[in-house]
Parts: sequence; C-alpha cells; structure tokens
Amino acid sequence: MSKYGKPGMKKIITLSLLLLMSISQTRADFNDGVVAYIMGDYDAAYNTMISLAKTNESDPLPQYYLGVMYMKGQGVEQDYEEASKWLRKASENRLANAQYKLANLYAQGKGVPRDYEFAYIWYNVGASHKHQLSMNALDKAKSNLSKEEYNEAQKVIADYIKKYGPPPEDPNQQGEIPTIPDPNS
Repeated sequence: MSKYGKPGMKKIITLSLLLLMSISQTRADFNDGVVAYIMGDYDAAYNTMISLAKTNESDPLPQYYLGVMYMKGQGVEQDYEEASKWLRKASENRLANAQYKLANLYAQGKGVPRDYEFAYIWYNVGASHKHQLSMNALDKAKSNLSKEEYNEAQKVIADYIKKYGPPPEDPNQQGEIPTIPDPNS
C-alpha cells in the first residue's frame, strides 16, 4: 500500500485533480464532493452530491456519483433501485459512464427488471459517445437477444442516440461531458 492509501490511488487522485482543474470555479461544491468521494468520506460526498443533484437536474455528474454510491453502498445503504434512478437521470443527461452502468443494471436485473433489450439499447447509446466499455459490451449484449428483441431494439436505438447520445454539434462524437474516473471499478 502506498502512502496515498489504496494501490493506484495516486493515479486516481492525479486524474481527478486534472479533471477538477478543467471544471470552472463555479463547480467548487462539486469539486469538494469529488475530493470527499476519492478520500472515502462518503457521507460528505453524498451530502454534497444530493444537494447539487436537487438544485440542478440537468447536471449529470452529481447524479452519476449518487448512482455509483447507491450501487456500491458507499455512504448510503446499497440500493440498486435508487442507483438505477440516479444513473437513469445521468444517462438521460448524456453521460456515457452512467449509460454503461445503467445498461449493466438492466443486464443483471439489479434495481430494474432484467431486460437484455434495454441493456443493449443503453450500451449502444454509450457506444455512440465512443465509450470503450460500452463498445466492448455490445457483442455479448446482442448475443442475449432473440431475433425479435434485436429487431425491436434496432427500432428505438437511433431515437435514444439522438435524444441521449453526443450532442449533434460535437464532431468527435464524444460529448462535452468529461469521463469520470471511478476509483472503485
């Protein structure tokens, strides 16, 4: 174990600090919440993120952190249903990491009914952001679908990508939302 705590923590802290420096000063509360999360002060992180999520429903970052915290039982009792609620909000606000995690919940039937079709749809939306984990999950997700389920999913994927994928003005198809390091994945 290094002097920074868990192995790899120095890298995570460095990446997180670089991310935080790129976010405007108006994000000071969010930054404090991320630092609390990284340092394992989940109560402080939760209090910050819940306050931010309630005051700005279009900001996916606090929603994402809340989803992860509920999914992992960090500072709150583990609750996959509550995790899916927050990850859905972040997913609908175009955050690829959340889309991937929401797809996983559908694939596993945690907090939501197991639904391979919805998992495949959300993996496709995440992949539209060029999110590597989502792209890697597509083949396995597709293999879980019947021909009929696959055809039904194909009918809605384009609409989901248009609504929840990268903004049309983003020529790189990566979205304007930064990828968040997840210190516990």
